[in-house]
Amino acid sequence: MSYSIGIDLGGTKMLITLAGRDGAIIAQRQYLTSAEGGTGGPGEILLRMHQYVLELLASAGAEISKLDKIALCVAGFYEHTSGNMLSSPNLPGWDNFPIKQELRNLFKLPVVVENDAAAAAYGEYLFGAGRGKRNMVMITLGTGIGGGLILEGELYRGGGFAGEIGHIPVLPGGPLCGCGRRGCLEALSSGTAVAREGRRILQQGRERGAILRQVAGDVDNVQAEDVFKAAAKGDEDAASVVGRAAYYLGLGLAAVVNVLNPELIVAGGGMAGAGDSFLKPVGGYLFQFAVEPSAKMVSLVPAMLGEEAGIRGILSLPGE
Repeated sequence: MSYSIGIDLGGTKMLITLAGRDGAIIAQRQYLTSAEGGTGGPGEILLRMHQYVLELLASAGAEISKLDKIALCVAGFYEHTSGNMLSSPNLPGWDNFPIKQELRNLFKLPVVVENDAAAAAYGEYLFGAGRGKRNMVMITLGTGIGGGLILEGELYRGGGFAGEIGHIPVLPGGPLCGCGRRGCLEALSSGTAVAREGRRILQQGRERGAILRQVAGDVDNVQAEDVFKAAAKGDEDAASVVGRAAYYLGLGLAAVVNVLNPELIVAGGGMAGAGDSFLKPVGGYLFQFAVEPSAKMVSLVPAMLGEEAGIRGILSLPGE
């Protein structure tokens, strides 16, 4: 029997999966990306990744000689032509890092590398909410906002970086984004943006955001989840933050719909877990701002595969 290894590499955690030739998951473990006291640099992380893969194989009784490929998905700007990680918001120090060649050198196997949101889109297209569709967009809503495009049944990369929905400018001169520009969708509708606005409200005085203050406790540690919980409990200030994020997300998705005319938009990531309380108003703004023929054709639905979307997608792409 032959196997593949799928790895979803994040800034704090890596999910390593052993799968059979048919893609069925045999074993899976989650590890911390950086060791306590370590440098967290790419060389250290890849060596630990190799160690973890060997541990997972041993626990499953599988031999490394039976591996067909290593498949890695990671957040950031991955350049397919060079095999280099140009930059990653979650992995400082990985700028212009030759990640594909380093993985080949380490494992002596075919390797496939893909942006995590694109891999998740492919996973949802093949096995999740996008099954049966030919034109689908996935948006991942978490610390940042990522996107992946399936056009005519194929993962679309454009020149290599297609799908950066989070960096659509929706408010010129707006909040500073992690990319260095202002007014990006990510700076207005991501989990980071929602948390920032929640903290801003509480910093304005004790008469603001009373329920949010109770839910979050420490003002400096307000998370997006706290804002959503407070809004659900009737905090008007928290609800205004959620509503603002929904407005700009709907505006950004309308631009995507107007350009690409997809059948489906799949929303994944932590914020999508809020369900209809968030996605319904997002959909309302999307349909308000998108041109009518395209708006009538598209549906906005939650993702089905959760954290496994990226792994399922990357394992389905051929190694090189």
